[in-house]
Amino acid sequence: MSTKEEFAAGRKLYYATFSKFFVFSEDEKRFDDLSKMLDLIEEYSLNDEVSHAATNIKSKFNEKNPENLITEFDDIFHTPPSPLRNSLSFYDEGYEVGHACADVRKILAKTNIRRDESKFKENEDNVGFVFTLMNEFIGKFDECEEELFKNIINPNIDEFIENLYEHKNSEIYKDVAVLLNEFIAFERVALNSPKPVKIDHKKSDGLSRSESIRREKNRIRKLRTEGTYAK
Repeated sequence: MSTKEEFAAGRKLYYATFSKFFVFSEDEKRFDDLSKMLDLIEEYSLNDEVSHAATNIKSKFNEKNPENLITEFDDIFHTPPSPLRNSLSFYDEGYEVGHACADVRKILAKTNIRRDESKFKENEDNVGFVFTLMNEFIGKFDECEEELFKNIINPNIDEFIENLYEHKNSEIYKDVAVLLNEFIAFERVALNSPKPVKIDHKKSDGLSRSESIRREKNRIRKLRTEGTYAK
């Protein structure tokens, strides 16, 4: 891509594609034009990994009959016992509708864009909604675009990608995870936002991730109250 407009159009293409893959919708036209979008991604790929992943997705996806993709989406994100969390607050704090959600709402308040609840059933920090916003922001709200990526997407997206790739029901979405991983690496360079140092939030004694975090915060709060915790 040689011009600023083409560069922006290429980035918007990726975000629009990920929006289709990650926004829950009952609209039967939810995957319209996805094949053309994948064709463009394959033709103007960022690297060999992207080209290969786009080819794999196209070989398994039929836009006129996308039932296998719809079923896989539901199996990954909605089906017990291990639905994949798609809230960036969860990857930030261990529970949903946290600071990341509030921060996205604050960013939205700086624009004339609002969440259409008839189309977007989930909260503002939902991965699909955030990608939709990035597509809308590019070329219109530069500061909001950078803030959304640097403060919300960049710190929290890697664990989501890893979990998506490793999910037992991921087949098509395994290649979607590859696409997303490579594109996020590209965006980090484009927006001068380095990959954050990973801090592992491991389970302890079989506790859930959110419960472990909650107990650790309570422990620190108690130590501070007792005057035995050094900041």
